[in-house]
Amino acid sequence: MRRHSALTILLLASSLFGARAFAAGYTLLAPPRQNPAQERAVYGGIAQFLTRATGAPIRFHYISNWLTYMAAVHGNAGDIYFDGPALIGWRIAHWHDQVAVALSGHLKFVLVQKADGRPLTRVRDLVGRSVCAFSPPNLATLTLDSRFTNPARQPFIVVIHSLAQAAHNIISGNCMAALEPLSVYRHQSQLFPGRLRAPLKIPGIPNQAFSFNARMPLTLRHKIIAALLSPAGQRATSPLRMMFGDQMLVRVHDAAYLPYRKMLDVMYGF
Repeated sequence: MRRHSALTILLLASSLFGARAFAAGYTLLAPPRQNPAQERAVYGGIAQFLTRATGAPIRFHYISNWLTYMAAVHGNAGDIYFDGPALIGWRIAHWHDQVAVALSGHLKFVLVQKADGRPLTRVRDLVGRSVCAFSPPNLATLTLDSRFTNPARQPFIVVIHSLAQAAHNIISGNCMAALEPLSVYRHQSQLFPGRLRAPLKIPGIPNQAFSFNARMPLTLRHKIIAALLSPAGQRATSPLRMMFGDQMLVRVHDAAYLPYRKMLDVMYGF
């Protein structure tokens, strides 16, 4: 898999997201996974809850694309983030951020292939083979990429825009495999009975989590952690937890996320 030029403009863009890039108060940031109305309903509601619970002005800032989000991460522009282990680990290592509260359970990925295709017994069997994958910093793509450190021995990536597209490409023979969340594979197995199989599983990866910029006062961090883990916090984060299929929020620590900091090495500027 080639090193991804995420993005020559990134270093220029990151200058736009300095510590005081946003309005006064504290800013919650999250990746652009849904439309603006959905994102603001989920994360805006959490920001309002945290404002009431802590007395500190906290607001959600919507970011519409990954280029801008990665620039914000690179410049550590947010005060509170909700995102995945690769981004969290990188910020812990480079900005001394602190991970705090995560969705329960682990992220589980499986390597999916055509049911009657050549069996895959190990990830390295994909060297030189076509693999369906999202553009980075998608976590599945970063996870797969981290397994191939030799630039001369990597898969050929077919960029996809949905996991449904990946399933169709695998069945039609356009891709040999795709790395997918286990829950997605189970759903696809019902949609395409007998057409897909998952011969390889990737060990569980720490789940998405809230993390803090090192600039945030410790007393405020403690208040936010207590608020998120409280019964009221579980209610306020219900739309978020339902969106990702998790039942609760749990306390987590830096040591679990720091090992994933090198996943962003495949992206220029990180």
